[in-house]
Amino acid sequence: MRRSLKTRLLEVAKVYSKIQDAIISPNFHKVLISEYIRPFPNCTVLDVGCGPAAILKHLPEVKYFGLDHNPKYISAASKKYGSEGTFICAEVDQLSDYGLKTFDRILLLAVMHHLDDEKLVNLITMLKERLNQGGMLITFDVAFEEQQNIVAKFLAKNDRGEHVRTKQQYLEFLSAEFTVVKADLRHDLLRVPYTHFFTCSEEIS
Repeated sequence: MRRSLKTRLLEVAKVYSKIQDAIISPNFHKVLISEYIRPFPNCTVLDVGCGPAAILKHLPEVKYFGLDHNPKYISAASKKYGSEGTFICAEVDQLSDYGLKTFDRILLLAVMHHLDDEKLVNLITMLKERLNQGGMLITFDVAFEEQQNIVAKFLAKNDRGEHVRTKQQYLEFLSAEFTVVKADLRHDLLRVPYTHFFTCSEEIS
């Protein structure tokens, strides 16, 4: 299937980064780090679908592993951050090839809405095996909700990810393998009306 011009442009790291910088609110990363990721010194972090790894500059004193299947993103991340992190162009099921096992934090940021049901089930199942005891899976994605702002709904419908879901639908996938301990719909993290769904999940006890 021929990819749209929008999709091809957003796969270029510089284009993607400039758009992100233009639309995210000044407190976006502060909220993400302090309220959801909550890293600690030497915390091991796996960022699945890391893109150009922009979050790394907000994660001091962690052992960061960025994973993405787009070589342009991984190349850009490697050039910008060098030895500050480890950047791997691969799929999640290839992690063992790099000697990577389990992590304190697994980030799945703006990824789930790009995956159909089967791929999302497989990914969540694999990530369960990658989480350290006491670790946390952190996700956020664009979401639909009732009585949604008209601009936020338009942006959700026109996202390049073709599988935008509701809060409840995302929770059904996550709850199959994890205990979801925090689940928030937020509307304050972009400079335009937008609906994010954030979660923190841990192992099912």
